[in-house]
Amino acid sequence: MAQSDHVIKTGATVELRYTLRDSAGRVLESSGDGTERYLHGAGHIARGLERALEGRRAGESFEITLEPSDGYGARRKGPGPQPIPRGTFPADAELRVGMKFQAESPDGRPVDLYIARVDAREVHVDTSHPYAGLTLRYAIEIVAVSER
Repeated sequence: MAQSDHVIKTGATVELRYTLRDSAGRVLESSGDGTERYLHGAGHIARGLERALEGRRAGESFEITLEPSDGYGARRKGPGPQPIPRGTFPADAELRVGMKFQAESPDGRPVDLYIARVDAREVHVDTSHPYAGLTLRYAIEIVAVSER
């Protein structure tokens, strides 16, 4: 893959291929044959991964292991994933494990929730990201970097 003159920095659109494994080597996610895009610096990926990508260019490949503090943090105390009716979400919503959204607590405060599991009738949500508390191993290939 040809090197790009664009370096990854805040505001850059980055296209990459990746495989994410847990510490036992089980695949948690993968871009498969496709690619994934994200806006660098917008907080859409794990903190430690974003730092590791900073300054790199298209054509580079690397592996990195992130401890929970650099990934999705520690698991929060609480009841764990809770089911809510699938009908609570728009019928055409593409719900994915790890997707973050905001809800309102009984006292009216905003609460960040993450999708832990999606069934035909229920969506299980949690206050912790599904990968919270895990050591994460990423294999990354940077495909393209473009500036706004």
